[in-house]
Amino acid sequence: MDGVPPGGESLSEFRGYNAAAPVYGIARDAYFHNARRDGLKCKTLTNNSRTIGMLHHPMNTMTSRIRLACIAILLVALSAPSTAEAQLGVAAGLNFESIDDIQSTNGRATFDNASGYHVGVIYDLGLGPAGLRVGLFYRDIGDVDVSLSGVSDAFDVSMIDIPVDLRFNLTATPVIRPYVIAGPVFSFPSTGDSQYDDALEDVSVSGNVGVGLAIDALGVKITPEFRYAIGVSRFMKENASIGNVSFAASDVQRLNSVMLRVGIIF
Repeated sequence: MDGVPPGGESLSEFRGYNAAAPVYGIARDAYFHNARRDGLKCKTLTNNSRTIGMLHHPMNTMTSRIRLACIAILLVALSAPSTAEAQLGVAAGLNFESIDDIQSTNGRATFDNASGYHVGVIYDLGLGPAGLRVGLFYRDIGDVDVSLSGVSDAFDVSMIDIPVDLRFNLTATPVIRPYVIAGPVFSFPSTGDSQYDDALEDVSVSGNVGVGLAIDALGVKITPEFRYAIGVSRFMKENASIGNVSFAASDVQRLNSVMLRVGIIF
């Protein structure tokens, strides 16, 4: 069927219009869009390959775990009963670290005690005589002196801590309320020295117990605490190489901590 414009002329005669032009244009556009679509597919596959490679990077793995932990903290906050008393706060303090030595058939690594500081934010959810307290802390362990089969060395360690504390209130006075706390701490250690960083576990878990006081003053709650964290999982990998020394430790090497902390809850 020939297309006829209103004046009755044929398409080929209407103002010099070439009837084959639209067909060629449509074919050309279709080829362009197909090529563009195929190019996008190839580009998408390339980008996906790069993305998959990046997802396996250790730093991205740690970042993903921290994000998941933060999402878990947010879900806890959103799922709180309407009768619960939720408060935000900040906390800081000193930490004193003890790292177990590594003994293996290939050598021995002896770690000296270290001390540092920690600072972070807390979310306190009061449920009557008990409560839940979740935190996000940066902890600097400091410089750790180590002897690797008689050779002295040192490395610095820092951690991202996510403590999840169950709090139980004891007999209280109108101003001071003592309490005890217990719960797990999920730690993500790192160091600026690559050979030690490769030897550290991605996640270290410890059990935390402590005592504290909730003191009402000037419209805020001051919470001095004494905490002791006992390592549950390995701090360094079972099979690790530090410098030219390789270790295959049979015992679990743990990081234990004593902490003095003061928090302010608003």
